[in-house]
Amino acid sequence: MTAYDLEIRHPHHHSDDEAEFFEEMSAQEIMEKFNAMNWKQLQILMLQMRGGKAEFTVTDNMQNLAVQISLIEMPETEALTFNFESDIEVSVEQSNLFGFLKYSKAVDVAFQGLNLAAARHLLDAFTHQELDVIRKLYLQPDKTSAAE
Repeated sequence: MTAYDLEIRHPHHHSDDEAEFFEEMSAQEIMEKFNAMNWKQLQILMLQMRGGKAEFTVTDNMQNLAVQISLIEMPETEALTFNFESDIEVSVEQSNLFGFLKYSKAVDVAFQGLNLAAARHLLDAFTHQELDVIRKLYLQPDKTSAAE
């Protein structure tokens, strides 16, 4: 069974040293911590404390991969909105100027503007080592709804 390290940063943590660290956590423990977060309250604190961040970072030391889910302070809607950044690489096809030459390029998987359910789904896939699921969702044209 894979064990994960977890770092939780709240808006009142002004430096990396103040963040909460948990080592050797199971996938179930990671999801319990994520579900126990009071995201709405953290969003209010972010608005009160300018420059504060609410971040949930999970590291898989065996694969040397990490994902970071960050709460957006002022989303376009009233719903909770998250960004998902990772070290998970995916190969995408790119073309040069005028589109005559195509080539593959490795990029890190990232999603923006996710709702809580989509962020939870991606975290669950990561903690269950379903990296291909995350890669496939990233390659879909509509990335925000793909993860829901």
